[in-house]
Amino acid sequence: MATYVMSDLHGCYDEFNQMLNLISFSDYDELWIIGDVCDRGYKSIPLLQEIMSRKNMHLIMGNHDEWLLQFSQYMIDAKKDFRSQSMRNDYLVWTLRNGGLSTSDGFMDLDYHECYDIKYYLEHCPYYKELNIHGSKFLLVHAGLSKEYMKPSTVIASVPKDILLWEKIGLDDNPFIDTTMIVGHTPTMLYGPEYAGKIAISKKKNLYHIDCGCVFGQSLGCLRLDDMHEFYVPSKNASK
Repeated sequence: MATYVMSDLHGCYDEFNQMLNLISFSDYDELWIIGDVCDRGYKSIPLLQEIMSRKNMHLIMGNHDEWLLQFSQYMIDAKKDFRSQSMRNDYLVWTLRNGGLSTSDGFMDLDYHECYDIKYYLEHCPYYKELNIHGSKFLLVHAGLSKEYMKPSTVIASVPKDILLWEKIGLDDNPFIDTTMIVGHTPTMLYGPEYAGKIAISKKKNLYHIDCGCVFGQSLGCLRLDDMHEFYVPSKNASK
């Protein structure tokens, strides 16, 4: 049995399946996805449904998943009577400016039962996860911590969810002495060209940034927590 972590799939369903084949993922393994299954790519909804159907796959909320949850009831109501729904400005910001259009279209194509299944599932997803793998402590969170929480005494349960979903952190911004943080949210290429398409690791090796920018034409990264081995699948968008 092995424990794997991925992040920021953004509808890259084909690359996700390639990664599962690469790591020989089995029913005896565990996979944690630290946010942003949704948006930007074109297969967010079937990808999310695949994750939902597997008992050994777990989603930690990302900001794009939070958007889908935020607008799920609005879209369900629109399916019932589109004429009664005024177009919300925040919904347009999500769909037209932040890659949510394909996710919204896919959600609206589902039957009511499937829509409510997704809504219920997202309502019960955690915003962080603490793991102990072979005696090593890990904190999985989509984005990270802001400056006021950059201290070893921070209790992660006390950190507002908006910070866990949205904060952009530096390469070495882990305040915890005995815990390795695994984060996504910020594509590693933004930390420097040397990190493009690769997992970025802090100098102390206690913070791993694993959003390798698959939807932006880089690669999908995966980390095996048992031995910190890295796996990569090239993006199908790389040549575009």
